[in-house]
Amino acid sequence: MKSKKTFVVVTATLVMAAAAVGCSGIQDSLFERVIRGTMSATMAPIDGMRVVVCGSASPLGNDPERAQACIAVITPEHFLLFDVGARSPLRMAQARMPMQRLTGVFLTHFHSDHISGLPDANLVSWVQGRRESLRVHGPEGVGEVVGGFNRAYQLDRGYRVAHHGEDMLPPDAHPMTAVAFEPGKVVWQDDLLTVTSFSVEHPPISPAVGYRVDYRGRSVVISGDTNASESLFEASRGADLLFHDALSRHMLDKMIEVATDVGVPVLPRVMTDVIDYHADSLTLEEGAAKAGVKQLALYHLVPAPPAGIGERIFRRGLSSDTILVRDLQTFDLPPDSDEIHIETP
Repeated sequence: MKSKKTFVVVTATLVMAAAAVGCSGIQDSLFERVIRGTMSATMAPIDGMRVVVCGSASPLGNDPERAQACIAVITPEHFLLFDVGARSPLRMAQARMPMQRLTGVFLTHFHSDHISGLPDANLVSWVQGRRESLRVHGPEGVGEVVGGFNRAYQLDRGYRVAHHGEDMLPPDAHPMTAVAFEPGKVVWQDDLLTVTSFSVEHPPISPAVGYRVDYRGRSVVISGDTNASESLFEASRGADLLFHDALSRHMLDKMIEVATDVGVPVLPRVMTDVIDYHADSLTLEEGAAKAGVKQLALYHLVPAPPAGIGERIFRRGLSSDTILVRDLQTFDLPPDSDEIHIETP
């Protein structure tokens, strides 16, 4: 990720230099260097399982540095997405993910902040070379979600095929395919990788699920939205990495108090209601430790804290070992190892 920061700084410098120079030839040369670097950039080579935070926010909070819930799991053979919230496809582009080989999407439930980026991920992976229908896995109801998006984008699909041709954009590869399952079962598997679902507590949403991914001796668990639950910690037993949604009462209680004092309509009720179906951040470390989880990482942060004082408030009462994730944070898990290499943008 450091190379991306360097590239951004160099790009900005070149653009500013071009603006300051009146010569169109110099401007064209600088612009070519920018786009050449952008188009040739790729994701760093992967050894084992790479987990990338494509979205760490919940709908509460307004931090432009955080997209909504999305976790990517990438190996040399696979590319899986777990939820696809708003703005998360932008993070995929920034991380130079291999969209053309997107293997599948796994939805934890059907709140809008977990599904609204799905059409963009489908479109981008299709345009970049995916040749088969994108399979979208989820509990009961996934067919209705996928069918609705397919219908909504039917005209768009026709326009693009007519413009670019079927050789470039095979029409049958654009409509997504819904794959429904009963929670508690293996939902995807090949010789190297297994995805297992489990039920979580997110009332009144039912069913709602989380997922465990096992690959070459390494494992990651993604909670989706849930209270702290025994089913989740049981599914996380011995996992290398657990991404768990988290709510900060320190921040939320103060927001409810202020919204009530200034008379903001509806918001105090909404913020109060979310307390009973998201995990209090201070209830997670003990369960993760008992389950033998090696690294606890909090995401889908309620509310989404801005960097600096917001993150410090959210971290109150948490161990320094617990990670409060940021968008584009990367976790590399080499095969048959205990190591976790973490890179923060």
